[in-house]
Amino acid sequence: MYVILAGGGKIGLHLIRSLMQGGHEVALIEKDQRVCSLVVDAFPEVVVLAGDATHYELLRRAQIERADCVVAVAGRDQDNYILCKMAKCIFGVNRVLARVNDPRNEELFRIAGVDFIISVTSMVTRAIESEILPHTMMTLFNWHGRMSMVEVILPETSPVIGLSIRKLDFPEGSILASIWRDGAAMIPSGETVLRTGDECFAITLPGREEQLRAMLVG
Repeated sequence: MYVILAGGGKIGLHLIRSLMQGGHEVALIEKDQRVCSLVVDAFPEVVVLAGDATHYELLRRAQIERADCVVAVAGRDQDNYILCKMAKCIFGVNRVLARVNDPRNEELFRIAGVDFIISVTSMVTRAIESEILPHTMMTLFNWHGRMSMVEVILPETSPVIGLSIRKLDFPEGSILASIWRDGAAMIPSGETVLRTGDECFAITLPGREEQLRAMLVG
């Protein structure tokens, strides 16, 4: 694949390393000359362009027309948004990914047609909330409103305690993916019997979360 990456911060540098190890062709667009020099020294095979990734001519120099994917991970949501719009609407890039710093901007990126949105702030907030706030069910991650991963902690009063998974009637479009039990992760089978305190991680379709909660928690 040919991947254009806009933003060479910590995320960008780790991503470059991973992509190069996978044998992909990478181009980096970065405003900071210091970061550009660092990437040139560390990854000689990477095409490095110093400048603003929202500039039309710079994107043309990066040969964005042949890019399989554009990844916008700059520090400002405004820059990432404009780049995504240009990549989709002007250059017809098939797959565009973006980092969103302010969770309030996520919907704007979805409307813009961004294929995958990474909201680090939202992910970290949910992770912290799940550790400090009492809860029986929490949505950990949402894929563009098309699919969600939820965590359900089974209380003593749960109607499924003592039942094997194959006996449960899951809502349509829902599946139990893993269980955290006694400090260890496990991939359940149909014969797995649920216990009090099990942290169940399920994948479900939008609108099915409440049905899933009712089935597992009661």
